[in-house]
Amino acid sequence: MSRRRRRVAILGGGMAGLSAAWRLSEPGWHDRFESITVYQRGWRLGGKAASSRGRSGRIEEHGLHVWLGSYDNAFAVLRECYAELDRARTDPSAPVQQWDQALIPADNLAMAERWGDDWRLWFGRFTRNDDSPGAPDTTGREVTVVGFARRALQLVLDYAASLQEPALVLSTSPRPPSPVADGLRSAAVAALAALTGPRQGTSATGPVEAVLAAVRRALDHERSPERRRIWQLLSLLTATTRGLLTDCLLTDPTGFRAINDEDFREWILRHGAHPDVVDFPLVRGMYDMVFGYRDGDRHRPAFSAGLAVFLTGVMLFQYRGAVFWKMTAGMGDVVIAPMYQALQRRGVTFEFFHRLDALHLDEHHHAVESVTMGRQVDLADGRTTYEPLTRVGGLPVFPDRPLAEQVVPRSGLDTLESHFGDRDDAERRILRRGVDFDDIVLAVSLGMVDVVARELVEDRAEWREMTGQIGTVATQAFQIWLRPDEPALGWHHPAVTTSGYRPPFDTWASMQQTLWSENWPAAEQPGAVGYFCGPFDAEWPTTATHDDYVRRCRERVTAAAVEHLDRNVGLFLPGAVTEAGFDWGLLCGVDGHRGAEALATQHLTANIDPSDRYVQSLPGTDRYRLRPDESGYDNLVLAGDWTDCGINAGCIEAAVMSGLEAANALLGRSRFHRIRGFWLP
Repeated sequence: MSRRRRRVAILGGGMAGLSAAWRLSEPGWHDRFESITVYQRGWRLGGKAASSRGRSGRIEEHGLHVWLGSYDNAFAVLRECYAELDRARTDPSAPVQQWDQALIPADNLAMAERWGDDWRLWFGRFTRNDDSPGAPDTTGREVTVVGFARRALQLVLDYAASLQEPALVLSTSPRPPSPVADGLRSAAVAALAALTGPRQGTSATGPVEAVLAAVRRALDHERSPERRRIWQLLSLLTATTRGLLTDCLLTDPTGFRAINDEDFREWILRHGAHPDVVDFPLVRGMYDMVFGYRDGDRHRPAFSAGLAVFLTGVMLFQYRGAVFWKMTAGMGDVVIAPMYQALQRRGVTFEFFHRLDALHLDEHHHAVESVTMGRQVDLADGRTTYEPLTRVGGLPVFPDRPLAEQVVPRSGLDTLESHFGDRDDAERRILRRGVDFDDIVLAVSLGMVDVVARELVEDRAEWREMTGQIGTVATQAFQIWLRPDEPALGWHHPAVTTSGYRPPFDTWASMQQTLWSENWPAAEQPGAVGYFCGPFDAEWPTTATHDDYVRRCRERVTAAAVEHLDRNVGLFLPGAVTEAGFDWGLLCGVDGHRGAEALATQHLTANIDPSDRYVQSLPGTDRYRLRPDESGYDNLVLAGDWTDCGINAGCIEAAVMSGLEAANALLGRSRFHRIRGFWLP
C-alpha cells in the first residue's frame, strides 16, 4: 500500500519561506509531497526584502539592501535559481540574465566620524579576492576561531605596512621609520605572538596586556584624528584578542555564544579597550548595521558580544570576491522575482492576497489543526491564479499596487499588504489539516508571531519567552532622485556605503548602479540616487486607531527626513545644500514643491508593520530563539531570521539558512545538511 504524499503549506513569502520552498521543491519532490503552497498577504513576495516599481519605473525598497560577500548560502541559492531559469534561452529579452549581473562587487566603505562639533568621513577600501560567493565547491568553513584572531592582528600589520605618516622623523636611515606605523607593527607582532604561545590559563595574554597598556597611553595623549583612529583600531582588535583568550572562547564548546549575554561595547571595555573605542566609527557602524538600539533609542545601544565578534570575523575574513555586493536593480527585481519564476516552474503554488489571521491547535495541543485566513480579493474574469509580475525595460518586476486587470475592483486595494490595511475580505478561508495541508512552515516575521499564533504562545512557555524576550525595532527609510550626477553634487566616491552618521538616518548609500533599470522621462532623468535609513522609535499602537498610528508615524519620519536633508546631507552631497538648506529644486519630479511636499514626490517608508520590524540581537536573548525544528508541534516548523539558525541576526543570510533548515526538518535530514559556513553551536 503506497504512502499518501503530504501537502505543505508555507505561511509567508519572504526570503525564509521562499528558501524553504526552494529546498523542498528540488527535483523529485512530487515523490514525497502532493503539493507545496506559499500563502502571501497582498500582491508581492519578499517580506522585508520586497521592492516594487512606482512612478517612472522607479525602484522602491523597504530600506537599504546590501549583501555581504560572506553570505554563502544566499548566494548559493541565487546562483542555483539563475542557472535553473536559464534566461538566455527562456527569456533572452530580460536585461539581467545571470546572478553576477544581478549583484556586482562594491569595495568602498565610508564611516562617519565625529571630531568636536564637526563630522568627517573615513574612507576605506577592501581588496577583492579571486573567490566567488556561493560557488559550488566551497563549504564556508575555511577559517577557524584561532585563524580569525590571527587574521584580526594581521589586519593591523597590513594597515601599519601601508601607513604613510606625514610627521617629520629624524633618522640616518635611507628609509626613516614611521613612529606610528612601527608602533603598530611592534604591538601587533607582540599580540600575534600570544596566539602562538601557551593556550592554558591567562599566561598567553601577557603580551596582549602590554599592547593594551601602550595603546591606552598613546590614546590618552594623541590629538591627531587620523592617528587616534589608528590607535583606536589597534585597541579594539587587541581587546578582542584578549577576550578570545581570557574568556576561553578558543576552547569553549559553545564558542562565541558563551558571551552573548554581554553587550559588545561592555565586553571590549572589560577586556581593556580604551573608553574612546565605544565611539570608534567601526563600532558605531556595527551597531547601525544591525539596528542595535533598544526600542530604536540611540541612547540605549545593545548588541550581543559573541554575535558581534562572530559576524565581524565572518564579514572581514570570509568574504568572497568583494566585502559588499550591491544589487543592480531592486531586490524584488533581481532576487525575489527570479525565485518566484523558478519556483513556479517547479510546480510550487502561490496563493496571493491571503492574509494569515490565526493558527489553531488540535484538542490535544500536539499539532496545528487549522489555519484561519482572509482571502482579500476576488480574481477577475474567472481567473484561478494571480500573476504578480509586470515588466520595466524588459525586466520582470513587482508593481507598487495590484495589477487591476486581474482582480475585482474594491476599496483599499493599495493597503492590502499592511497589517493595518482594509479587512473587508472577499472570503474568510479556513485551511484544514488532512485536507489543505499536512505540514506547515511558519515563515512570518517575529513581530507577527504573537498576532497570528496567539494559541501557541499561550500554550507553550518557550513561545511566550521567545515573543516576549527577543527584541524587534521599527525602521525608517527614504530615497531621493537628483538630476545632477554625484560629481556635480560634490561626491567623488561612487558606490560607497556609509554608516555611523547622525541619527536618525545614520546610514546612506550611493546606489547609482540601479538607475539604468528605471524609466524616467528625459526631462527628469536622474544623475544620482541616494538611499537613507535608520532605526525608528515607534511604540506599538495602543489607544490610537490604526489609521491615526500609521499617519502619525509617517508624519514623524517625513519631518525627520526633511530635517536630515536640510541640516546633515551636506557631508555627502555639498552641492545639494545652500545657505537656506537643501536645494529641493534638484529633485526629479518635484514639481516646484519644497520640504515635506517635495519629499512626498520621492519614496519614504515608516516600517512599523509587525511584518516589517527588524529582528534584533540583544544581549541575553539568544537563548530564547527556537530552532526551525523545535516548534514543539508535530506538523509545524519555523523559518525566519528570528529563529536559532546559526547566524542569529536580522539579515538575508539568516533568513535563507533558517528556511533551508526548516525544509531539512520536513525532509528528515540533519539540521545543517548542505548548509554552508560557520554557525553558533
